[in-house]
Formats: sequence, C-alpha cells, structure tokens
Amino acid sequence: MKAIPIANYPQDTANAFINGIAFVNEVRTVDKSQLDVLMKNACFMEFNSGEILLTAGKAGRRYSFLLKGQLSVYPDDDTNAPAINQLTPGQNFGGLSIICKTRRTATIAVSPDCKTALILSLDLTGLGELHDFSVYTLQTKLALYRAIVNNTRWQLELYKMDYPTHPLTLRGKSIEVYIGSRNTEQELVSLDRQAHQLVEMIMEWNQALLTQETINEASGTWL
Repeated sequence: MKAIPIANYPQDTANAFINGIAFVNEVRTVDKSQLDVLMKNACFMEFNSGEILLTAGKAGRRYSFLLKGQLSVYPDDDTNAPAINQLTPGQNFGGLSIICKTRRTATIAVSPDCKTALILSLDLTGLGELHDFSVYTLQTKLALYRAIVNNTRWQLELYKMDYPTHPLTLRGKSIEVYIGSRNTEQELVSLDRQAHQLVEMIMEWNQALLTQETINEASGTWL
C-alpha cells in the first residue's frame, strides 16, 4: 500500500479523479469551504493485487472511492474464499460502518486479476454524533448519508438480482424510504435509520453467502 498526498499527485489527473465523484461535487456546490475540510485529511492510496484495504470485524474511520482497478468483497477475513461481490470505479465503500458505528461488515481486497487499484480515502474522524454540525454542516452530512445509503441499496439490488428467490430479497422491501421534505434534519434522521436497517441486511446477506447457501435455479427454491 502506498499513500499519496493529493498535492503530490499530478494536478490535472487529481482534479479529474476528484471531480468525477458525485458526493464531492454536491458538497462543493453547496459549500466550497466544506470541501476543503473534507480534503484536508484526504489522500490517494494505491494497492497492489491481493492487498487488503479493509477487514471484516475491524473498526475504521476512512471512507473511500474506487478510482481505478477492481476490488473483491469477501464476507469474512478469508480472501482465499470466493468473493461475493466486485467493486468497480465509481463505487464507494467503508462509509456504512462509520455512520452506524459498527465494525466493518466485509473484507475488501484488490482482485487477484487486477494489478493495482487506486482510491481516494477520506478521514471522517470529525463526523461526530448525528446532530453535531460543528465540523460538517447539515448539508454535508446529508450528502454523505445519501451517498452511503444509495450505494448500499444498490449493493442489495445486485444481491436481489443474483438471488431472486432468497428470503432476504423479499425482506429488503421493508427498509424505510423517506418521503418528507429534503435538506432537513428530518431527512438526516431518516437516512440514519435507513443506514442501520441496511447494515443489518448486509450482515445477514454476508452470513447467508458465507455459509454457501445457493439457489436451485431448476426448482426456484433457496437451498
């Protein structure tokens, strides 16, 4: 692993990477000074094939965006087992356990057939409690929570497409959907509830996949 300060990276390339992240652009549009706070402790990180970026069961405060390469997701710390998911450039990871104050729900490593992977890593140590806006404003927290919740919902959609008859697929419909006024503390509270519901669902999916339960495509039943 090699950490590269953003200032040490070729400026045009660094700007292209950072400007391609929807969350970053949303924060910049609302409050440029908040982007400066986020980037103060940010860095690029480069990992080689097989290197582990985060480990299931461990705590962490870094929220990351995959810029180049491919990452494999494993339900526990055994990276020799089959991966349960793949991450491609544009996806983010590591945020759900931070906002839910839980340990990492999965292990993520550079895919064996990928030479190197590059990420943008943000240190969210100053995030504080849900209603603490002393470092990050309400609008920045809303942008962050939306990015994490939407990304996690997409991960669950992939599981549902892969395993349409699994009991967890139907249970996914019970996760809260916010229908109130946007850009309010009420929305933030709802996003926080959604995040906690999603982390429980992700952990259940990981456990199901860890025990190597499979779909019997012929009968359409879950084994």
